[in-house]
Amino acid sequence: MAEAISPRHYEEGFHSTGTCGPLGAAVAGGKLVGFDAKQIRRALSIAASQAAGLRENFGTMTKPFHAGHAAESGIVAVDLTNLGWTAADQILEAPRGFFHAYGGTYDPSVIVNHLGKPWTFSSPGVSIKPFPSGSLTHPGMTELLRLMRKEHIKAADVGRVDVGTNHNMPNALIHHRPITGLQAKFSMEFCLAVLLLYGEATLAEFRDEVVNRPEVQAMIHRVNFYVDPDADKAGFDKMTTILRIHLKNGKTLSGRADFGKGSPANPMTYEEVADKFRGNAAFVNWPKQNAEMVVDLVRALERVDDARKLVALCGK
Repeated sequence: MAEAISPRHYEEGFHSTGTCGPLGAAVAGGKLVGFDAKQIRRALSIAASQAAGLRENFGTMTKPFHAGHAAESGIVAVDLTNLGWTAADQILEAPRGFFHAYGGTYDPSVIVNHLGKPWTFSSPGVSIKPFPSGSLTHPGMTELLRLMRKEHIKAADVGRVDVGTNHNMPNALIHHRPITGLQAKFSMEFCLAVLLLYGEATLAEFRDEVVNRPEVQAMIHRVNFYVDPDADKAGFDKMTTILRIHLKNGKTLSGRADFGKGSPANPMTYEEVADKFRGNAAFVNWPKQNAEMVVDLVRALERVDDARKLVALCGK
């Protein structure tokens, strides 16, 4: 449904996690309790009237609230359907329904006869974020790390970084001079600055006190985030990011990435995902032994006979 609705939906400010998420949650919940097609339609209709989420809230506590609220709305829709709650039968395609009200139009060919052909888990595949920031920052971060390692770039050597993307990406990466960790998650400038300074961007870096360090703020001002015509030409099916690192010695280093690390085009290895999990566990002072047990169990998940073993470990 998110792919079918007009791109205007997202471009003009709706956050599809909050708007399309309730519909997905309603279908999933309805399937779990055994709803038939009529009941699924009813649950979708109830969920659609709870659909909400605006991208202006990116960089605040309300942005992640969109995801939780979407899940809650789907469950409420299922519960109300079970109670006999009434709602319209054609909430998606009706003239006053979801697609037209939220996007102006939609493309039915994306949905009709396409469910499971292929499954998204298989093609194009699922992305895993290596960094705790907006995914649109990841191609630039991936390419910057590659150049730093290849050219042995140090923050003190950098005079300016130009980072160009298509014109849609700045619509989501809206915080150019962040002062909080939440704003930093949607700041291309911060994400590149913190990599240059510390060589990593983990949960520990996305804290208010780190964002406001003098050296971080100074480096943020050296990052020039702009719309690049070549990145625009690549299309919105890519997250093309073009880097030009201007060193103080007069040398310029260039790089380009269409996708970030963790995407199906550049997947993380199991060990890379495990290292991210270890880092997150350490950040919240979770016992290292428990983290390693989870890593080992998930490594052999296909051979685990009871998922409660994993649930028990995660609850410790």
